[in-house]
Amino acid sequence: MERALMIWLEDCIAKKIPISGNLIKQKALKIYEHLRNIGHSYAGLQNHSFVASKGWFEKLKKRYTLHNIKFQGEQASADAEAAENYKLELARIINEGGYSPDQIFNADETALYWKKLPSRTFISKNQRRAQGFKASKERITLHVCSNLSGSLMIKPMIINRSSTPRVMKNINKTQLPVFWRSNKKAWMTQDLFKDWFYNCFIPAVEIYTMEKNLYFKVLLVLDNAGCHNIELDHPNVKMVFLPPNCTSLIQPLDQGVIQTLKMYYTRQLFQTIFDRLENSENKTLTQVWKEFTILDCIRTVSSACAEIKPSTLNACWKPLLPQMVQAIQDDSTISLPVSEIVNIASRLSDEEFVVSHQDVRELVLGEETLDEEELMELIDAPTSNALLNENMENEWVPNLDLQDVKKGLNLAKELELHFIQIDHSTVRSAKFKRELRNCLAPYREVSVELRKKSYNRKPM
Repeated sequence: MERALMIWLEDCIAKKIPISGNLIKQKALKIYEHLRNIGHSYAGLQNHSFVASKGWFEKLKKRYTLHNIKFQGEQASADAEAAENYKLELARIINEGGYSPDQIFNADETALYWKKLPSRTFISKNQRRAQGFKASKERITLHVCSNLSGSLMIKPMIINRSSTPRVMKNINKTQLPVFWRSNKKAWMTQDLFKDWFYNCFIPAVEIYTMEKNLYFKVLLVLDNAGCHNIELDHPNVKMVFLPPNCTSLIQPLDQGVIQTLKMYYTRQLFQTIFDRLENSENKTLTQVWKEFTILDCIRTVSSACAEIKPSTLNACWKPLLPQMVQAIQDDSTISLPVSEIVNIASRLSDEEFVVSHQDVRELVLGEETLDEEELMELIDAPTSNALLNENMENEWVPNLDLQDVKKGLNLAKELELHFIQIDHSTVRSAKFKRELRNCLAPYREVSVELRKKSYNRKPM
């Protein structure tokens, strides 16, 4: 029981959900009752009762060193003071390092129940009654990263439970619009964060600074989550950590960007269901919803990220670095998609698919904890070393020639300049330039990787 309880607690901490002693006791009782109901034989469970007493809770805290966990309501004023002090410290680091807004980054994770619909809809009610059908519980971890200026949002990382879902068996994962990783818990781990840092973040930022004619020197701001607590070293990257328990106050991406991303994702999910229902005469709303796959999710996440404006990415830094923020937070990034989602829902043919503004806000902005069935599935998940081995199959080894790649990139540059010079429509030529560069991004990554390998092979 306590193993499941610790997994639940770890998940709550990762999702930044406020925790109290009473909440832990209530969850322990639910897990205990679930184990009894499924006939678990542990320690004569059927013959003994469990009381989540104060004495049990105190012993639990000692066994698992829970005294390090901040419980809801404790020292809120101290957190605010720590946040204010850190803002001054970070400003000093930026000033001494000479970092520009283009060179300051923040990364963060969030859970996404990628197929979930509002709880009062017909589909959600039906799936709760359908034994073994848990599509609304299909969860991924979404890892996002952007810079202070808002000029770069790095391709997001998705962490799924399965490394190769059926719908992706013939898909080249290196060509996806996201970085694709997996482990049995669908959580960020230290191994996966290390993988992201060296194989995703560093190449993307190196390409970005080269294109912007900036010196490759960046500052990465992170919260103090356990998955980030790992020794990483790169001569061009300085990592700094927010103080404990200050994430909700000053973590940039938590100040509206992740909410906006989830709102855009949900709107596109609803629109996809509506479009597919319109184009299918014989399928029901439930059938169309069930056919929305993890591959659809990947494309929708990528599209939702592309919708986020640079001004939104910049404004989220105001609580941490107000002196470096030019944009003003636009509340319409949340309110407008809510209205659009409600409008799409009203156009769906199913009479019981009724969604209110409050339903959408609860769906997108509310955090959901793991239920007892999910906890039972996660108890036997492999260790982090096994998780790393499982992800090695996604490792990409470039097999192109550096000179061939450089020649192709130079030809593309000539093509870009050609159309910019002959086209009097700046809107059209700017769109061409942007889309051409997006298409060439995989080959820029290849070029960086090949140059690294060439440098490493040179005799010392």
